[in-house]
Amino acid sequence: MTRATMIVLAVVLACTTGRAAAAATPAPQAPKPQGTSNLYGVFDHSVVRPITRVTDPALGLRVLTHRRREAVNVDAADQVRLPSTWWQPRLGYRPVSVERMLQGPGDATGPAPGPWTVTKAKSQGVSPGFQIEDAKGGKFIIKFDVPQFPGASTAADVIGSYLFWAAGYNVPENTIEHFRMDDLRIADDAKVTDTRGRSRPMTREFLAQLLARVTPPDGDGRYRCMASRYLTGKPLGPFRYAGRRADDPEDRVPHELRRELRGLWTIAAWVNHADCRDANSLDMWVTDHGRSFVRHYLIDFGSTLGSTATPIERDYSNGFEYYVDYGVMAKQTATLGMLRPKWFAVRDPNLPSIGFIESDVFDPAAWRPDYPNPAFDDRTERDIRWGARILAGFTDAHIRAAVGRGELPPDAADYLTRVLIARRDKLVQRWQPEDTATPQRASE
Repeated sequence: MTRATMIVLAVVLACTTGRAAAAATPAPQAPKPQGTSNLYGVFDHSVVRPITRVTDPALGLRVLTHRRREAVNVDAADQVRLPSTWWQPRLGYRPVSVERMLQGPGDATGPAPGPWTVTKAKSQGVSPGFQIEDAKGGKFIIKFDVPQFPGASTAADVIGSYLFWAAGYNVPENTIEHFRMDDLRIADDAKVTDTRGRSRPMTREFLAQLLARVTPPDGDGRYRCMASRYLTGKPLGPFRYAGRRADDPEDRVPHELRRELRGLWTIAAWVNHADCRDANSLDMWVTDHGRSFVRHYLIDFGSTLGSTATPIERDYSNGFEYYVDYGVMAKQTATLGMLRPKWFAVRDPNLPSIGFIESDVFDPAAWRPDYPNPAFDDRTERDIRWGARILAGFTDAHIRAAVGRGELPPDAADYLTRVLIARRDKLVQRWQPEDTATPQRASE
């Protein structure tokens, strides 16, 4: 046997063995879906975690010595190690035109023209909605505004999706839509579950009752709504801002030590995403370029920009203190209630079509969500500056264009644009070095 023949046989054998080994390697399995309890989450973050952190001697020592643990998923340049299934470098790291931002994660076209087939409805709670298939089979979640705040929640959901996408996060495609009652069809197998848990066929009378609870239609009989396109892949439930997903072999970094989640504080402070918690996230099992893995999404931005999907009065303390804030309680007790919180000085613009958000009293170093967030609690100055670099990439034109997609009245859109520009400037000037602290003002 010649040397050339031996080489050819060796190559063939190696290729055959490699294919056999690849065929024998089992395909990765999707992690099991996991849920979350809103009630337990509130109790855990408002009661259990604060007590645990106060009584943690190792944490106390790190705080006293100013040696908090830094994010661990960073490279030698202190930037997020790529590839990441949580975040991609966009504004602040790469050029993103206004036109590209307005495409967002999809093509921003929303449901296809034609009738909508209602497949499922959410009738319980204070924010009714339903799920549809459009004329081309596309699936969407439909959400509405409450009558007291027409346009506020739907606009916040859409504007938030554009801003968080431009900041690098994975988000759904959200658009403002309008429809008439005659545009709705009911799927043959559509069911409704009543308060007693009994299931019955969905009827047009039921849809009429549901729509009676949302913002009334305009003069042309059209209802305003927000359409969120179904994400691609298999839903696995929300991710958590602490720990790891045990059944995901690629989830190797504790979430509270991830730069993308710690630095999210800066973006959340900018748009007052006070409801930034586990329930407003979603893991999806996806297959991309022949590889299956978990992709992590931020969802439900209807409570950003000081908005709410509930008919409650405006909460002026939103963004200034936790719902259960022990620090505020201690100060109020020590001063016999005579210490006036900062939010006492805020001025309400009285614009019901947007949530309450302001920039005059806003403190770029002291913003707080509704509940303590594990990743935010462990943030360091390096994490905050990472987020501020992203904010510095947002031009006035980016902000104005994103607000425009909310289809708000001109006075509300102008006010919200001014506030977002001012809050961006405060955050960037506070947290970025002087040579990079001036946000771009290009109008492209």
